[in-house]
Amino acid sequence: MIELLVVIAIIAILASLLMTALVQAKSNARSIKCTSNLRQIGLALQLYVIDNGFYPLIGTAFNPSKPQGAKWYDDLHAYMVQRWTNDIYVCPGYKGEVEDGRVKTNVIYASVGSYGYNVGSADKVGRLQFGLAGRFIGPGEITQIPTAENEVKVPSDMIVVGDSFSTLSQKNGTLLVGLEMLSRQLYPELDPGDDGEGPGTKEAKARHRKKMNVVFGDAHVESHNYSKILLDLNPQVLKRWHSDNEPHLDFFE
Repeated sequence: MIELLVVIAIIAILASLLMTALVQAKSNARSIKCTSNLRQIGLALQLYVIDNGFYPLIGTAFNPSKPQGAKWYDDLHAYMVQRWTNDIYVCPGYKGEVEDGRVKTNVIYASVGSYGYNVGSADKVGRLQFGLAGRFIGPGEITQIPTAENEVKVPSDMIVVGDSFSTLSQKNGTLLVGLEMLSRQLYPELDPGDDGEGPGTKEAKARHRKKMNVVFGDAHVESHNYSKILLDLNPQVLKRWHSDNEPHLDFFE
């Protein structure tokens, strides 16, 4: 009986070790697929910028050339055929809702899903600046003036797209999950007063085992701890969010 119990205990220990290894392998596979997705999105963005001389707007209002309007990922359709709700735009580690936001005349509805497009950082009055998605003149108000290629001073050090997390408030690290607007500081006045351990933080920890994947302007992909990318106030980190490659520390005071 003692020998049997010992054998059972050994089997249980081995099973536990195997289960841990399988969970880690599955997580690694999801992260590899995610980085591959971002690499392809980055390459498509590169081609778009080469052809047009500017980055796509996060949303384009109705106009003669685009009578139905367009979102930024629609503009990449010529370079890869996938849509927002399938294949390349779906991270296997994302468990939230997916919604393809549309354009109605001059109103651009936000999309929800796996990835976000860098809209820059909000200043003290809530204007998003130094991003790629266009020029914002106030919270939720965007002009139809795109970011020119030559405005991005160091493309290889400029985040363009990444896992869909935005920092709502720099003060306590509250994170917004799933919005297509990727931001280091997104409208700080909307901070719900979370303690930093709310659903957004939990999701960031779980998605890629605390890692966040981002693709840069030269289409290379990096994976770092989510807190380093979203919460670290090191100027070398902050400048990677901004087209002028400056940290703009005054935004985060």
